[in-house]
Amino acid sequence: MTFTRPPLALVALILGTLVSAFGDGIALLAMVLDAADKGPTWWVTEVYFAELVPPLLLAPALGAFVDRANAKKVWVAAVLLQAALFAAATLIPDFHVRVALVALANVLAVTSSSASFKLLPAVAGAAGIEKANGGLTTALSIAGLAGPAFCGAFHPIVGSSWLLGLNGTTFLVMALVVGLVIPGEIDKRVSVGGNPFGGALDGLRAMWRSPIVGPLLPIFAGVVFATSIEGVAGVFYLREVTSSDAVYGLLLSAWALGSIPGSLIGGWSRVSRHHLVMLLGGAFLVSAALLVEGLVPIAAVIGLAFLVGGFGNGVHNVGVRNVIHHNISPEMHGRAWAYYRVLVNTCLALGYMSGTPGVFVDARTAILVSALLSMVVTLLAISWFWRRRSETGVPPEARGGVQTVSRLKEPR
Repeated sequence: MTFTRPPLALVALILGTLVSAFGDGIALLAMVLDAADKGPTWWVTEVYFAELVPPLLLAPALGAFVDRANAKKVWVAAVLLQAALFAAATLIPDFHVRVALVALANVLAVTSSSASFKLLPAVAGAAGIEKANGGLTTALSIAGLAGPAFCGAFHPIVGSSWLLGLNGTTFLVMALVVGLVIPGEIDKRVSVGGNPFGGALDGLRAMWRSPIVGPLLPIFAGVVFATSIEGVAGVFYLREVTSSDAVYGLLLSAWALGSIPGSLIGGWSRVSRHHLVMLLGGAFLVSAALLVEGLVPIAAVIGLAFLVGGFGNGVHNVGVRNVIHHNISPEMHGRAWAYYRVLVNTCLALGYMSGTPGVFVDARTAILVSALLSMVVTLLAISWFWRRRSETGVPPEARGGVQTVSRLKEPR
């Protein structure tokens, strides 16, 4: 077995993403804790909605813009503007104004995320897109491990303003990494040119018409909606179980800790080719962890369950990135990823609203509904694909699709 040293640009990009995601995790939890402490339950939902809803309006046009513009310059500009918005949030104490600034930053996040997704195969080089996706998802997992724990420890001491300012600083780090390390000539190979905002619907068409991605989209939607019901409910339930913001942050970190090996294993070539096993197996482990959370209100037990759920989450996330990279043509990657963000954000918003305590049920019941619904969706999907494989004799992930990006001589 030979070891391929990853390119410097890929290593720098992964480390820059880790720093930026670490700041994002701190800022989000700081806002959530402020909302839970100072306002009604809907304030927590407001924070999550600010992260999810505004990007829905502009994501298709922004994805098309990324595909046609200089993705590197767009990426740098987007993260610099995000840094400025979080800097402004540190100076304005009003909670709802801060939420509005976070909402604007999350619109820009669609642009930077789509640019990152589009440029990653080209930056990956000989390392391959599977290892690049595994490394990037691992960085996000490590950030998810450190961010909540850091916020849980320091939020009671320094408050949210300093933590929001720290997040703004991490965006500056990301801008420096992208601007200085990623080669400028990459854009010449990946940009398709033309009307900057033309063809915004092409990404949606490409996703639905793909023989691999199309059948998976309803499953993605069902799993994301079901598991996100736990999102807002979990804030109140877990804080009641732990009676400590620090322990609550550690529980969130346990999930992220489990996702690190899941993300790394998802980048192995022997695993990454089995898209359905990664996607559906990972979703099942997430469902099982949420079921334990709702049934056993003991912090130590929930922490162990979160390690397992996080592992499944890491495998699942790498699988999603791989299946889109492999089965959607490179010139569509910006638009396709933007539409995937639309799908995810829509389902998350509906799930968070449904799981807000008092809207339909209490927090613990919402978590149990989340777990059972997710498990049912996953088992139905496994049954459907198993019958499909029995009828054709060919695994769905082996049919059709665009040429594997990592096999191209000049990956995007």
